[in-house]
Amino acid sequence: AKERTTKRFSASGVVNFTTLHLSEEDKMLYVGAREVLFALNLSDISQVTLQRNVTWKTPDKKREECSFKGKDLQKDCFNYIKILLRVNSTHLYVCGTYAFSPTCAYIKTANFSLVKNDAGEVVTEDGRSRCPFNPEYKSTAIIADGELYAGTVSNFQGNEPIIYKTLSQGTSLKTENSLNWLQDPAFVGSAYIQESLPKGNEVGDDDKIYFFFSEVGKEFDFFDNTIVSRIARVCKGDLGGERVLQKKWTTFLKAQLLCSLPDDGFPFNIIQDMFVLTPSPEDWKSTVFYGVFTSQWYKGGSESSAVCSFTMDQVEQAFTGRYREVNRETQQWYTYNHPVPEPRPGMCITNEARKHGVSSSLHMPDKVLNFVKDRFLMDSVIRSQPLLLKRNARYTQIAVHRVQTANKVYHVLFIGTDDGRLHKAININKKMHIIEEMVLFRNSQPVQHIELDTEKGQLYVSSFSELVEVPVANCTNYQSCGECILSRDPYCAWNGRQCVDIRKYPNKAWHQSIDEADMSSVCSVVLNPRFAKSPSLRMPACQVIIIPANTFRVLPCKLRSNLAVRKWEFSKAAGHFHYPSREGGLVVVAQVDRQENYQCWSVEEGFRQLLANYCVRGEARQESTTFTGRSRMPPISQEEFIILPGESRSPHMNTKTYWNELLVVCALLAFSLVVFSLFVVYRNRSHMKSVLKEGECPAMQQKKPRTAGKPVENLPLNGNAVTASVSDHKGYQTLNDNYICSTPPQECSSPDNSKSFSESEKRPLNLKESHVEISATGPRPRVRLGSMIKDSIV
Repeated sequence: AKERTTKRFSASGVVNFTTLHLSEEDKMLYVGAREVLFALNLSDISQVTLQRNVTWKTPDKKREECSFKGKDLQKDCFNYIKILLRVNSTHLYVCGTYAFSPTCAYIKTANFSLVKNDAGEVVTEDGRSRCPFNPEYKSTAIIADGELYAGTVSNFQGNEPIIYKTLSQGTSLKTENSLNWLQDPAFVGSAYIQESLPKGNEVGDDDKIYFFFSEVGKEFDFFDNTIVSRIARVCKGDLGGERVLQKKWTTFLKAQLLCSLPDDGFPFNIIQDMFVLTPSPEDWKSTVFYGVFTSQWYKGGSESSAVCSFTMDQVEQAFTGRYREVNRETQQWYTYNHPVPEPRPGMCITNEARKHGVSSSLHMPDKVLNFVKDRFLMDSVIRSQPLLLKRNARYTQIAVHRVQTANKVYHVLFIGTDDGRLHKAININKKMHIIEEMVLFRNSQPVQHIELDTEKGQLYVSSFSELVEVPVANCTNYQSCGECILSRDPYCAWNGRQCVDIRKYPNKAWHQSIDEADMSSVCSVVLNPRFAKSPSLRMPACQVIIIPANTFRVLPCKLRSNLAVRKWEFSKAAGHFHYPSREGGLVVVAQVDRQENYQCWSVEEGFRQLLANYCVRGEARQESTTFTGRSRMPPISQEEFIILPGESRSPHMNTKTYWNELLVVCALLAFSLVVFSLFVVYRNRSHMKSVLKEGECPAMQQKKPRTAGKPVENLPLNGNAVTASVSDHKGYQTLNDNYICSTPPQECSSPDNSKSFSESEKRPLNLKESHVEISATGPRPRVRLGSMIKDSIV
């Protein structure tokens, strides 16, 4: 809408706006891009005079080394800013890839410049284990009480993942790589939860840092690697072990996050982003984890995304449940059902542990540290069902705002997509309702990062080459009471005359109905079809459209809500020449010297709203189309008309005939029949040859009937009864059915005991040359057929 003003920021030649940090202390938005950092004033991020920038380029020597190591000089060998955090009230901590040589530095916020030494050189630190080498690698970092916690990789090849803690004083901590605590993770976020608050509580727990990532699930023994989403945590006061797990985490535990469909259990197993919503540091138990997930597999042939939420109670139950252990020989994971040592492995130091003389991780017993070293995976799975499921879309980022209304607290979700859109949704009765969709980037660039300013009510969304500021609410877009209530926007309310933003008009007489969207109790007039058509609702004037008779015209009707249903209304006299178009309009045909009224209504939850009102008039002329009244539509060209059959057809129009096309079709049909006939004859040529050969032997046209009761067919010539086998019976049938046709034709005959021979026989056989010989030793007679002697089949 015109009332929603968006501001954009971009710089010539600057790309990869992937790191944002919103500083509420100095009201600035710090942006990290490729080799450049910006400080944008929140009053107007697009104002050039209010912004400052710092160039942190990679030296040519470093770029040459990067290229010599096999990396792309024009893509990889730059300084991509990956970490941009506030370390104290006066300085920022920044880290970049620095041409595959991670480097960190400090920025003074007063003049927004890199801290330099007396020689004028930038003061830098080694960024290994803090910043990734590869700019495309996903990493995360957070600063808690001046200490940096990072999830990244620690080597050039990128095959040594690490969760690293940089201590201001003392030795740093990291994960154990030899035990595979991490399996090729892709970190998407981290959070700092002050679980020690309120101070003086009975538990005396420690603050925790949570990491969210996806990795290969080794506990699943499938043919292909199965990706799983994880939540891991460490304690802020962890100092490592004294003898076991020295300089390593003693409180590292991880559990699986599962977002799956309720009906068939289809998993969305790859986490893309996580937003941790905590009402206040003291009320950390009400924390809700909102995650965006995609799937490793495709259901229905299309990619989908899901939004799932997890509560702090679910997370605590998983980390206080049973452990899993792995068999080192078979690499199979099993549930550990044996007693657990005390203090509980992987837990922070509490008042209960202090009673047993354990006041630090350095005092933890070795059996506890040995236990957690091998059993760092929890058996419980933190499960959730999708609050929002979007097909044919890929969500990339999410931010959540906690909005307090007169009656209830709502969580408003802002979700970015990979094609530059932003969805605004709300969780109502455990179901998601998409309030609106905004197109932020014209070139369909993926949303890289979302930063939410809760005080000003602004969203800062970055892409590869641009940064956009957009307000969280747009109440003036809803022009009626029905639209305002049906939007279910917790930022908006109806004050009797218009839809207003509740943050700008606090403690005023405004009305909302977000859960039920009950317009009848909120709006002063019950909107039904009878009242909707009354003049009191300021029905738009009829837009007169004059078009030539028997030509069609598409009447547009654009819905103001994707949840509404479009309904066209017109009189019966309009005839049958009308049908809906693909875009939702109505295709109508004008009738000569008649005027018909067409109205387009929007119907949603019983709310009816007139969107368009047309009066279509037909005339016999076809010269041009004119518009009268309050029409603002451009004139239609002559090519847009299609003449339909009717009485008013112009007599000067040339009627097209199709005789030439008919002749061509008939000729092609005849040609196809001839080709098909020749094909059939060619395929059956062998059968036709056999038919022609049978005509050469007319005496063989009929089979000689078998004579029953012949002695030679029932008994052998020697009089002994012999039982014939199955194969002999089959051979006998074959012999009796074959005839011998010798040359010349007059010698053709079909004796009962004849047999056909192979083509190797050069001279024809004569029946006179066949003799039957009976052996005294053998019960079966021998048959002499010419020069060959064979056993009788009978």
